[in-house]
Amino acid sequence: MRKREKAPSTFDPFLERLVRESDTSSDRIRAKLSNAYDWGFCELCWRSTEYSISVGAQKVFKRLQRGNVKVAPLTDAIRAAAQKKADALVARYEQAWKGEFGRYEPARMLMAYCDMVEMRGDRSVSAFREHVERRILIAAWARHGDLLRPTKLPGQPEGAAKPSKLYCEAHNPRRSDEARRAYQRDRRFALEYDELIDQIWSQEAGTLPEWDIEAHAYVRREAYRLLQALKSPTSTMDDLLTQGTMSQAEIARQLGVSRQAVSAAIKRRAQKQATR
Repeated sequence: MRKREKAPSTFDPFLERLVRESDTSSDRIRAKLSNAYDWGFCELCWRSTEYSISVGAQKVFKRLQRGNVKVAPLTDAIRAAAQKKADALVARYEQAWKGEFGRYEPARMLMAYCDMVEMRGDRSVSAFREHVERRILIAAWARHGDLLRPTKLPGQPEGAAKPSKLYCEAHNPRRSDEARRAYQRDRRFALEYDELIDQIWSQEAGTLPEWDIEAHAYVRREAYRLLQALKSPTSTMDDLLTQGTMSQAEIARQLGVSRQAVSAAIKRRAQKQATR
């Protein structure tokens, strides 16, 4: 018989105790979280998901009797011990770059102690130190309890929904009336948004580094900007498309939007006509 895996725990600030957090059964969410670059972005814009923000807000909690917990303090002694270990690792990394431990040691240390996505291709000693100091400090703190993330974001009221793995706070329909309206407004254009993202990557393939998380944020932000520009002159664009006498480039210039925005509008228009 297969042994049942223990569900991960998280800290509930209202109950002031650890609670079990079941893994998602959604293939959609599992696929999203498995993507090293897209997992933390909202499905409808460039902002961070509520879940990714909560992951960044992790703290260390110490277990007490009857299932209660309290925050383990991050003391000066913990900071000093972590800094000493980080300094030793940085010194070894600097020596490794000089070839003192073989040709593969720098790469091994990067893989062991750093997040290559966050480093954005910077393998310098200073970048290594920045990542190592933060991670070693968290690891040293975690030895005094359990490293957990909160079940709600700062400022959210009691009984608020769990942080969404798909949407930011501005697009989570369970967060507020305004967020629900934003979700309904932008959800209708989700297909066009994804198409714009793909088109920008294709057009700027030679200049945008795909390993850079900031490049992914830029592409999503630019696609969202183009989408908003596309949505505003919808009636005018429909009139121009109906005439059929102007090229996509001419329509884009007249409306003040990009050519890829016009292309996405044409595809959406064709899909609507096909379903009538």
